[in-house]
Amino acid sequence: MSVSGVITEKGAPRGLVSLRTVVDAALRVAEARGERIVIVGGFVRDLLMRRPVGDYDLDVVIEGDGLAFSKALQGEIGGERREHVSFLTSKLFSPFRTEGGDPPYLSEVDVATARSEEYARPGALPVVTPTSIENDLWRRDFSSNALALPLAAYRGLVSEELSLEEVAKQVIDPCCGLPDIKGATLRILHPQSFVDDPTRLFRAVRYVVRLSFNFDRATLSGFYEAVRGGALATLSPRRVWNEVVTAIGDESPAEVIQEFVERGLFTHLPIIEEVQGEDVVEALQAIVAYRADVTPDEFVEAGKLIILAFLLQSGREDIAQATSEGARMMRRARADVDGGMALSNGRSRSDALAMYGLLRDPSFLRLLKHEVQS
Repeated sequence: MSVSGVITEKGAPRGLVSLRTVVDAALRVAEARGERIVIVGGFVRDLLMRRPVGDYDLDVVIEGDGLAFSKALQGEIGGERREHVSFLTSKLFSPFRTEGGDPPYLSEVDVATARSEEYARPGALPVVTPTSIENDLWRRDFSSNALALPLAAYRGLVSEELSLEEVAKQVIDPCCGLPDIKGATLRILHPQSFVDDPTRLFRAVRYVVRLSFNFDRATLSGFYEAVRGGALATLSPRRVWNEVVTAIGDESPAEVIQEFVERGLFTHLPIIEEVQGEDVVEALQAIVAYRADVTPDEFVEAGKLIILAFLLQSGREDIAQATSEGARMMRRARADVDGGMALSNGRSRSDALAMYGLLRDPSFLRLLKHEVQS
């Protein structure tokens, strides 16, 4: 992920690594191992849409042995490493051996083996097996995300050896995602997509809002069939809460949450009840205006406190506890419900921002900007 931080003498945030450094190292490793390597997912989509891509972790897929590849890449760029052997994926994360270079900078690099997936039952985690890159793209959620770009082509773009138009010609698109991007259409790849993985219901809404896309007819039908058919009941409370937290960090959190409510995504687990939806959305809209005054993590924490406070206020402590946010977060949310935070009690900026969203009291903005240390 592109992240601001303490700047070293060579110009890179401490512990992070330049995107170009990672690309060059990954290409060397792939060539040495004789493996195909591509960038996948939202990075490719947003690149082709000329949207900013600097706030993404780098996701690469290896046609071969992604776990062994990540070990070799770690030897090139350093960093900590975590494996998920059952999913054939691994993650490299900071601190890396930073050697300067141009922005954007990365805090994480995700490496996956090209794989196919089978679901034993709706909502279950998949069983994966290695496959080709083209087959891997067919397991993706939506056609606009089922795109792959050879890493060498991306290197040509950042080095200005290739234009974006030339790079677009090298995109691997077996699922016809490029026409859907051009037509601003969100399309699932399989009729049972939302049933197999109901978290895609939440992702679909986020993409429709963020990208100004529209559902195609089959996708919209599949969406509501999954909601009415009880697909959301197969998700644990924690997985639903994780989707809410992701939405808070999105570009337009209030609009996304409003769509979640209106499209019935909380009918099984009422994290936000329909009667409270408007109030929650207004509270989130209020804090968006001050997003630049806090860090991204502080903003997300403020949003979580707002939603937890509404849950506690409505007597749904059972659902608040099911989010697994922990006792400390529950105490903070309870303090917000019980009359707010005293201006002198040294709470964090996220508390101050949450209280402003809940009460619209300008005194909390003064605390946010001048008195509270994060």
